[in-house]
Amino acid sequence: MARAGTLASGTAEINGFQRALAQLTYGVALPESSYEEAARCLEKAIELNPSRLMHYVELGRVYARMGRIRDARLFLARGLAMRNTEKDDPETKRQGREILANLQ
Repeated sequence: MARAGTLASGTAEINGFQRALAQLTYGVALPESSYEEAARCLEKAIELNPSRLMHYVELGRVYARMGRIRDARLFLARGLAMRNTEKDDPETKRQGREILANLQ
């Protein structure tokens, strides 16, 4: 679920020109996606594995992109408060702190 949420978030950021270029170059269309879909996937990932801090930081990032600043701050703070358990957690937290610092 988290990978689906991250993928949906990433493809939501691709504009029409980039989609057309990818289709021309690789012969396949990129899947349509949205931040709303990414948020749903990440919310489900948290439900399935609430101890994985990456889900909270990613959901905070998606909420920030959606303009849901209060929710973004809440989930980023939750992720940053969690104990590191995975090898990528320190980098995920660094990214979360950066996103949080840039929120208005």
